[in-house]
Amino acid sequence: MKRTLKIAIYVLLASGFAVVLMVLASSLIDPTSNQAKNQTNNNQQIVLGKMITLSPRPAQPSAGFLNETGERLFLSDFKGKVILLNIWATWCEPCVEEMPSLDALQAKLGGDNFEVIAISEDRSMQDVKTFYQEYNIENLTIYMDEKFSVVTQLYVKNYPKGLPITILYDRQGREVFRLSGGFDWVSDEAITRIEKAISPSAVKE
Repeated sequence: MKRTLKIAIYVLLASGFAVVLMVLASSLIDPTSNQAKNQTNNNQQIVLGKMITLSPRPAQPSAGFLNETGERLFLSDFKGKVILLNIWATWCEPCVEEMPSLDALQAKLGGDNFEVIAISEDRSMQDVKTFYQEYNIENLTIYMDEKFSVVTQLYVKNYPKGLPITILYDRQGREVFRLSGGFDWVSDEAITRIEKAISPSAVKE
């Protein structure tokens, strides 16, 4: 009888220890754990795949970039237009996935008031040209940040540095929102936000 009681106690202790281990493990890997929730609350601005407005709003990068013919351009050359700046690369999978939607967005809204400026971080202009041909990118102009100058100026503290990075600028060159990660740029959410910035009734701050 005593032996049976001891075995039962050992089993209960072992079960309790296993439960404790499971709780500890879940707190480390479960995104809904208290620890993960606290981290999210401490970084409310950093949400991948969401359009967010940083405060204070970062300045528009002043660094130049190349077009297909090797001419150096600057974002200030497009002043007066609403600009959707996209930093991408042919070796970046999320970038590759969203490029067709950026091309479609340029076809839909591009013109005197709006332009998508997709700047590649590739080292070879030919790689970018080949990509445009293979993926039927017909509406976007080829641009390349050959010295990583533009993307470096876009970095802000506590914000993801991976590609793609997309930023909407108003007509005065001020950042409206930014997004880290791929996105569907012809979704209702994207079109609504961009058309609001393009609208002549957009509030000048």
